[in-house]
Amino acid sequence: MRHLSAAATALLFLLPASAGAFRQPQTVEQALAGRTPGKPVSCIQLPRVGSTQIFDSGAILYRMNGGPDYLNKPDGCDILRSDRATATRTPSTSICRGDLLRVFDPVAHFDYGACPLGDFVPYPRVKKGQ
Repeated sequence: MRHLSAAATALLFLLPASAGAFRQPQTVEQALAGRTPGKPVSCIQLPRVGSTQIFDSGAILYRMNGGPDYLNKPDGCDILRSDRATATRTPSTSICRGDLLRVFDPVAHFDYGACPLGDFVPYPRVKKGQ
């Protein structure tokens, strides 16, 4: 019976991923559907960032704990793709326009280069039922 419960527990961890429960939008337009952009800001607070999503169009969506979410389109950053990772270094708890965004392959450890971040455009979340 112990083998059965261990197998059942393992299956529970595998089902959500295989069922597509955590599938993220493939385009910026899909991710921001129904939202209206706000006035751009130059910095966001890193401790509030819950997750990020990189789009093949060269944009990054910073999903903030408590909202709103922020879209950043680093200028001329054609090396930014959804299958790559990013890193920034900052001496503070904020990331700002002009900070360098390092783009790299997290598996092969290949560094593609860096791009300066642009303005952060807020996109308030749409409340359910609206």
